[in-house]
Amino acid sequence: MATLKQLRFRSGLSLSQIARKANVATSTVSRAEQGEPIQEIKAAQIARALGELLGRNIRVEDIEGLNVYQ
Repeated sequence: MATLKQLRFRSGLSLSQIARKANVATSTVSRAEQGEPIQEIKAAQIARALGELLGRNIRVEDIEGLNVYQ
């Protein structure tokens, strides 16, 4: 498993670029990278966007240290 930050670095994109692709606020991605809780739906949007960028299926559960709530 990899952290959100590691996956973002692998994608080669900035916080704002991932946020735009996932249709979430940049602050949401930043908070998620810092281990702060984010909504499950937003985590899923980020995971989906990263998966598209990296060419593989990424689920919320695949991202190490992601702290989500409903």
